[in-house]
Amino acid sequence: MKTKQIAAFILSLVMCLFLIACGATEEQPDRVDELVGNETPASSQTAGTDIENEIQGNSQTETTEEENTGSEQQEASGISEGQVFDLENGTVMLNSGYEMPILGIGTFRLSGSEAENSVYWALRDGYRLIDTARIYGNEADVGRGIQRAIDEGIVTREEIFVTTKMWTDDFDNGAEAINASLERLGLDYIDLMILHHSQPSNDVEAYQAMEQAVSEGKLRSIGLSNYYTPEDFDRLVNATSITPALLQNETHPYHQSMEMKEHLQQYGTVMESWFPLGGRGNTQTLFNDEVISGIAEAHGKTSAQIILHWHLQAGNIAIPGSSNEDHIQENIEIFDFALTDEEMEQMTGLDRNERFAGY
Repeated sequence: MKTKQIAAFILSLVMCLFLIACGATEEQPDRVDELVGNETPASSQTAGTDIENEIQGNSQTETTEEENTGSEQQEASGISEGQVFDLENGTVMLNSGYEMPILGIGTFRLSGSEAENSVYWALRDGYRLIDTARIYGNEADVGRGIQRAIDEGIVTREEIFVTTKMWTDDFDNGAEAINASLERLGLDYIDLMILHHSQPSNDVEAYQAMEQAVSEGKLRSIGLSNYYTPEDFDRLVNATSITPALLQNETHPYHQSMEMKEHLQQYGTVMESWFPLGGRGNTQTLFNDEVISGIAEAHGKTSAQIILHWHLQAGNIAIPGSSNEDHIQENIEIFDFALTDEEMEQMTGLDRNERFAGY
């Protein structure tokens, strides 16, 4: 009897173990599904990341290609890195953080009513950059032209960018010279003041006076004029704190300031051209140049307009001076065309490193 009971018990135990094994086998597919379910998001995430990376990679490639294209266009135009001219809006961002118009009116040799009227006409025609200097003797006249345009609602003070220069005789009394220019111009601040000429004996002290005026809110940006060698430019830069926002030198198709423009790239300093059309007595030499006149004919523009547009496309701020109302208007009508790469190369080929002025 006991033997039968033991056998029955063993049989029952075997059956139970068998049933348990079967149950475990039936549950396995669910576990497999669960594992697959847990792994699928990870797999999808990896795939998604790969796709995203590919998309980003393509996007970065496209961006790089666009940047390279832009760089190539700037290089072809002569615009150096960090000095991107916005030809659509006619401005450039200075390293001081202020936006400056790239075309203005110069007032050299204009005095009295000539300076006042030229500034007024220029502002009326759309110019927003005015260039003067203490040594020109017309800061007060320029100020009257500005105020006249403001009073008539043509512009506001904030829309105008005013440049003046400290003359070498004033370098020993920089603070006083700055205050005097402000008073003559009738302005609360000057957008840009520059030292008119290199003068190693005391230009560092004069520049430091301008730096102090920046901290006082009297000047917004500061720069230099007539520094023609990298060594002379660096001499002052290394002795001061604020990097010049701008260097104003004689620059035109026959003297393109290539060495200095290349040197300025490291500082983000912009080149501005005085005598952009060659200066009085030399304009016709440039206007009659076969390359320039040929390009002018192709675009239905004047030689003056071709030269001025070349300046902007090459990365030079230009400040042509004139007391002629028609010429002032003509000089600003240069934003409705562009020079081709071939034409820019032709203009570059005119460089002779030949200055027209001796100062």
